[in-house]
Amino acid sequence: MPVKTYSTIVIMPDNSRIEVDYYCMDTKLSEKERKNQTELFIQLHDCICTLKIEKSICKDASHLERIVHNKVIHTKGHLC
Repeated sequence: MPVKTYSTIVIMPDNSRIEVDYYCMDTKLSEKERKNQTELFIQLHDCICTLKIEKSICKDASHLERIVHNKVIHTKGHLC
């Protein structure tokens, strides 16, 4: 099954804008973890960051996007 990729614009503290792609996928997790968790992949340029999150978060677009924004801002736009 193909994974649907989403895009968002993150406004950094210096008012610059960064376009970020993200998607959720659980194929790399163990069978036990897949029941409740998934991985959030955040892609910025050639860098990809992964975070384990609860599956229920993937259904809440605003919460998911907030996680992406916070991660990018926290890393100052450098995921690698």
